[in-house]
Amino acid sequence: MSPSRLSPSLSWALAVSTCHRGEALAECIGLALRQSRPPVGIVVVDAGDDWEANRDRVAALVRPSGLDLQYQHAATKSLTMQRNQAIALVSADIVFLIDDDSFMYEDCAAEILAVYEGDEAGTIAAVGACGVEESPTARTRDFSLKVTGHARGGLGAAFARSAAGRFVYRHVLMMGYEQTFVPYDSVSFPPLALPAGVSPDDAVPVRSISGFALTVRADIARREPFDPSLRHYAALEDADFCHRIARHGALVLARRARLHHFQISAGRLPRDTVITLQLLNLAFFLKRHSSMLAVKRAQYRRLLLRRLVAELAKDLLSRRFALPQLRGVLRAAALQRTIFTAPADEIVARYPEIQLRIIEQHGA
Repeated sequence: MSPSRLSPSLSWALAVSTCHRGEALAECIGLALRQSRPPVGIVVVDAGDDWEANRDRVAALVRPSGLDLQYQHAATKSLTMQRNQAIALVSADIVFLIDDDSFMYEDCAAEILAVYEGDEAGTIAAVGACGVEESPTARTRDFSLKVTGHARGGLGAAFARSAAGRFVYRHVLMMGYEQTFVPYDSVSFPPLALPAGVSPDDAVPVRSISGFALTVRADIARREPFDPSLRHYAALEDADFCHRIARHGALVLARRARLHHFQISAGRLPRDTVITLQLLNLAFFLKRHSSMLAVKRAQYRRLLLRRLVAELAKDLLSRRFALPQLRGVLRAAALQRTIFTAPADEIVARYPEIQLRIIEQHGA
């Protein structure tokens, strides 16, 4: 960011939702405290049974800095509810909503704030960090099992990096954002563009920002909270949140803001249940937020047909011959009518119960 383009300095606060991840949480907060532009405050909402012990540990970390720490027990154990509880406590200009296992390089906050501050017209709503493979600390080896992605070597990895591989992954296996999400207020996604005055050397426009790397203007976050009906499984909660805040401004990634997402293993639901809940969450978002529901419902049905093919292919390629991902799509197809046909107020009230029933019936 050019030093000649000066605008008022913005403050930022870290707002973290956590549950039973004390080691990673301490690392995340320790790295936030060592930022070249440190936060003005730290907020933690903890849903764990050990929250008081974690609070005392974090308080000992923060105390030498003199920063304001607000550490609360979660009113409701839910990622979306915890994030909303944390946002309500933030008084800074920008809220960093990164995960408890997101580890920032020491200049990450400064690079993100430089993008916001360079946007003199205030047209940017949210800025994301760029995920990198290497952690800024060697201590990641102390943590529990790490989830890994595709193998780094071999023919499979080479194919994934090729033009043909990218086409197959995106359009056949439906592994891109535009293939798995449906815009609420338009038939298709609008073209991406940087706001005027924002340099492409500093930022790149995006449609959504992953929750582990997400920062947003605090006033916008308060106007567009995370959906509280996603009480039991919050799949796509960051996509929904970003899609709604994009109504208030642009979403960009700060090119030089580096962050490592460690991805600690947690209890996972069966594959078929995960797919069902992901697809039903999307139907719920459309029902609740779309201004053109009839068009969106037809678009959603076409998406289900494409997902049937994509998930069958993924099952077969991974030799999952019980076809769990295909079964997940079929279950969502059978249940989606309940969401689209119920009155909006009713489905908002009932959706947590619907999620819980699916988990109890199929989550074992």
